[in-house]
Amino acid sequence: MPDFAQARTNMVDCQIHTDGVILPEVLSVFGTLPRELFLPKELKSIAYNDEDILIDNHRVMMEPSTHARMVQACAPKPTDIALDIGCGTGYSTAILSPLVSTVVAVESDEELLAQAKRHWAKLDACNIIMHGHDLEQGAPDEAPFDIIIVNGAVAEVPQSLVAQLSPNGRMVVVLKKSGHTMGDATLVQHVGDGNYVTQSLFNAAAPYVPEFSPKKEFSF
Repeated sequence: MPDFAQARTNMVDCQIHTDGVILPEVLSVFGTLPRELFLPKELKSIAYNDEDILIDNHRVMMEPSTHARMVQACAPKPTDIALDIGCGTGYSTAILSPLVSTVVAVESDEELLAQAKRHWAKLDACNIIMHGHDLEQGAPDEAPFDIIIVNGAVAEVPQSLVAQLSPNGRMVVVLKKSGHTMGDATLVQHVGDGNYVTQSLFNAAAPYVPEFSPKKEFSF
């Protein structure tokens, strides 16, 4: 039986902290939340590897160092309302839950969302709102959001989600050009009056979220 508690400590000390994550509240939540809870039995043994874990053909659990750096880049505050896009089995939403006031989780796969709901219940996470629909839609009825995170790479910054940022809102995505292995974790910040600033943060190799993958080009 793996020692998950020790593996979690090693993940924080040897992967996340050494990769530049220094916010105590971010280190704390990654160090206490049981990552293995959100994986099927056959994948629990690799829960704390520093790699993307394919949950099914729709979703991945992003590698811990990339995920933690994206969360830190959002600078979460206790009063923030967050939007978590492509939550899969719920780990990414559970990470945000103790850091903000409310998390709105969007997942188009009904079975994954049902699993996520069960996992959140075990953790008594009571500040999560679920939406089961297309990821591109976001959650306009719940907008605006102070934080938006997309769990995986996108070919283009999703403007439908940018439009749901509050003044001073922050969105972090992994922006990856078609045909490239590496992408860039990218911060999009609403600076007021409909103006946005985009900043490249660090290299990241996250796989595409299928809904935000490069569009196929047709030739005649």
